[in-house]
Amino acid sequence: MSDINIPSELLREILVRLPAESLHRFRSVCKEWVGIIDDSSFIKAHALLNSNQLYSHTLLLLLMKKNTYSLLYSFSLDSLQFMNAPQMIDAKIISPPRLGSRFHYTFCNGLILMHSISDTTKYWIIWNPLTSECRRIPVPPLIHHVTTILSNVAFGFDCDADDYKVVRIDLLVFPETPIKFGHRTLVYSLKLDSWRKIEDCPRSIPSYHEPATFFNGTLYWLLNDTVTALALDIRTESFSELPLPDDITSQQLPGGCRLDALDGCLICSLENEKTKTFNAWMMKEDNDGWIKLFSLQFSHLLVSGTLRLVAYLKRKGQVVMQHKRGFLWLDIGSNSVNKLSIHGIPDIIDSSKICPMSLVRLNVCDTKDVSATRSKWFDTRLRADCVSLLHR
Repeated sequence: MSDINIPSELLREILVRLPAESLHRFRSVCKEWVGIIDDSSFIKAHALLNSNQLYSHTLLLLLMKKNTYSLLYSFSLDSLQFMNAPQMIDAKIISPPRLGSRFHYTFCNGLILMHSISDTTKYWIIWNPLTSECRRIPVPPLIHHVTTILSNVAFGFDCDADDYKVVRIDLLVFPETPIKFGHRTLVYSLKLDSWRKIEDCPRSIPSYHEPATFFNGTLYWLLNDTVTALALDIRTESFSELPLPDDITSQQLPGGCRLDALDGCLICSLENEKTKTFNAWMMKEDNDGWIKLFSLQFSHLLVSGTLRLVAYLKRKGQVVMQHKRGFLWLDIGSNSVNKLSIHGIPDIIDSSKICPMSLVRLNVCDTKDVSATRSKWFDTRLRADCVSLLHR
């Protein structure tokens, strides 16, 4: 690379716009590039600029058999062009750290929170699939003579403190007191590597199998008995409520309604069996209400069964939807739908979620407990890739 002389400021502005997986490879170019890419301010700027970009090797999470276990893949949406024909892309499975049992994933900005289903107090891991680094989370404090049942887990990023936080909501059972049940809400700070108690969750959340939606510094949970979402500001650690679109009634909750953070937007979607439509609303930029994104008649769909949004490409006006046996590609402007096949994944899927990758560095856990294998999809053509990207 000696024949390319680029000022450091310009080089940084170029690199910050590249996909995370490319930057991870480019750390092998020279010490100057390592210093730029590993700098905490660069990582933060890259996350803010690229958190919603669906580059190659986007993460695809599949939830299987009523959320009893999960599979993780990487795939690319780069090659997709909306045409009047089915589309197909390939996916490669990613091997996670071995926890010794089935586990759940929760995404935030390319990091994944993992916890075991069989032992929710022992195995808590934050993992970066791109770098293969992970951090083991300490066991939260126990309360003597009280049975603790995990109710819900959430994962978010506090941009003010530049800190990733895990929220754990527990149901407490007091077998020997007149008050039999209670709740406890804990927050783990990745920066401080510790748990602490915050104000108790004011509402009953349906199940920890349905993780919260993280968007713009706030975690959102749908509730069973009201047309509002419970909101937790991850920065102030205070609860509030967010009204859902006016068209939604309490009878349609919670099964037919979902919240998703897609392409920098908070989107509420609903399958309405009465009108035979699939509807989506987008939160206004000032967070003051909702606007209708689209309404799709079931008769226009190529499949039957439960749908959910998994990707929104705002600039193109297109969305990717998932059903039990695959994916659909919708062009909102023309209201046209095509099938999207992802080769290499199971035939039947309960739910799915996508997320870009991240450069955030984590301390590696004790290898006696966690074995993280380096990802294998990175090729060795570093210099050719660098020159190609820099001269685009």
